[in-house]
Amino acid sequence: MCNHTNPDDPELKAIKEGYTKSFELLFRKYYQGLCNYCMGILGDAEKTEDVVQDAFVYLWENRRRINIKTSLKSYLYQSVRHGALKVIRSQTLEQRHISRLTEFIEYLEQSEFSEEELSGLQKVEQAIEELPSQCKSVFLMSLVDEKSYKQIADELGISLNTVKTHISKAYRLIREKAQNYKNISLLIWLYYKRLL
Repeated sequence: MCNHTNPDDPELKAIKEGYTKSFELLFRKYYQGLCNYCMGILGDAEKTEDVVQDAFVYLWENRRRINIKTSLKSYLYQSVRHGALKVIRSQTLEQRHISRLTEFIEYLEQSEFSEEELSGLQKVEQAIEELPSQCKSVFLMSLVDEKSYKQIADELGISLNTVKTHISKAYRLIREKAQNYKNISLLIWLYYKRLL
């Protein structure tokens, strides 16, 4: 993602001057990518569309006074990221996993959430889908249902050590699959949030 742009960039200049055709082209160029990006954060199609559309509406309505120091693409991705963050904040009162949501919000506030991380999320999802059947069940019971190792062992009729082995194996296979990505714990959390 480009971080800097010439303030006299023709695309930005045309939008600032109110050329609707330029804005329409910008919308078509980035809309789907922004939706994919936001969907990776929120996991909710309806809220995703609202956030992305709001970002474009805000850009158009404030085009003359917005000071964009990055590229238009970077500006839009940041706008969508902040919009998604607002949605998550509003959900903290509704969700019982407030500590996890707070941790996620802090991460988004303090770091750049990149398209690369969403690519990593796909790797994590693929790795989880490819886990052996019982290994996947144990992992999801721990991650999603937040059950203790003992509860899982009792429910599935397996030993405590077997539960630990399955969970260790799941994390190892996920890390191997997404080894080129940072913040694997965050990627696993994103996967978890999409299942809520």
